[in-house]
Amino acid sequence: MTIKKYKICRLAIIILLSMSISISMTMENYYLPIIFTISAAAAMYYCKKQLNAKKVMVDERDYQIAGKASRYSIYVYSWIGAIGTFVLMALSRDNPILFDLGQFLAFSVCFLMLLNAFLFKYLIKKQNNDKE
Repeated sequence: MTIKKYKICRLAIIILLSMSISISMTMENYYLPIIFTISAAAAMYYCKKQLNAKKVMVDERDYQIAGKASRYSIYVYSWIGAIGTFVLMALSRDNPILFDLGQFLAFSVCFLMLLNAFLFKYLIKKQNNDKE
């Protein structure tokens, strides 16, 4: 399989996955998307295994850019979430549902920041163990 065929295979899997998830959600079947997602991941794995090209698919610059993008995403989401939490809490006197939404947003921001901190510590330890 060539790189072009791999990209076509990947695009076809994404299109089929999107269609099947949207149809199952319309039918109010919420278990099928899990099965479809797992099947799509297996199909993507199979397509990648069929790729016998020795071309480099990613390089270090891609990982560096992905790291910067994730850092900025966490930073922006945290600020927007914190401001959104304060706004929702301030408006919650008239509508108690806004208080629940504010709490949810606050906990999601906290969870994201804690997950980032734990993963950062884990990856640092893993990198130090690999060097030894």
